[in-house]
Amino acid sequence: MESPDLARPFAPHRQRAYVGLLTVVGVVFVFMTIAEATRLLPPTLTVDVAANLIFGIPVLLLPLILFWKGRGEQRSRLQLAAELTLIYIPLTAGSQLTYELPFLLGHPFNLWTATTDPGWRWLWWQYGLADTRYRSDDPWIFGLEFGAVLVGIMLTIVWLRLLRKDLPDESRIKCLWLTFFGVAVLLTGTLVYYVSEIRTGFNDIGQGAYGLCFKLVGENVPYMILPVFVLYAIYLQVDYLTRRAGATTQAPAPVNAGV
Repeated sequence: MESPDLARPFAPHRQRAYVGLLTVVGVVFVFMTIAEATRLLPPTLTVDVAANLIFGIPVLLLPLILFWKGRGEQRSRLQLAAELTLIYIPLTAGSQLTYELPFLLGHPFNLWTATTDPGWRWLWWQYGLADTRYRSDDPWIFGLEFGAVLVGIMLTIVWLRLLRKDLPDESRIKCLWLTFFGVAVLLTGTLVYYVSEIRTGFNDIGQGAYGLCFKLVGENVPYMILPVFVLYAIYLQVDYLTRRAGATTQAPAPVNAGV
């Protein structure tokens, strides 16, 4: 049995909004990398604030689109759960593969050391101003991001399978369990990331209130709150699919033979 309604729960207007916001994030990412590499923009605090606002706001808006219902649209709790799962996976996996992966690759080559002329490294450098652990001399962050990147690769593969309308329910259940595992691992890493910094009394935080409130907390809000709801959304889907699979495979009651 298959569940195409769980593979494509998006209404057209929400799908366009998701794609539009993610496109904005991607364009800003590429533009800032090129603009800083070519010295089109200077690495000043003004550029830092403006770019992070443009980059961060779409990410914060993305979950809100989930509740944008079309006229006369009826959605079940299960469809809502499937949509939340399918929009969160590319959000978190994309972060691991576009931001954490380059950081990971550059760490052994000391690309993230303190500098006044970051060039193309600006996106990673500017976050290191707010959290100085994101420099090439912190092996703890390297280990944390190494695990996150591996999970991001796994989630990307699983997400592409979950989008298939012809995916059998048994395979969908397996993919959802892998997703549950991956999201739980990333949530645990996020918890460790924050608790360890709280324990040090925020000694690694730079750029004052801006670095603490906007970068360290504000930009990471989706990755702190959404995973809890995503885990519950996955539970709802697995519960439904497992019960349905059990009902369809239940052996018929034997017919009593006459004496």
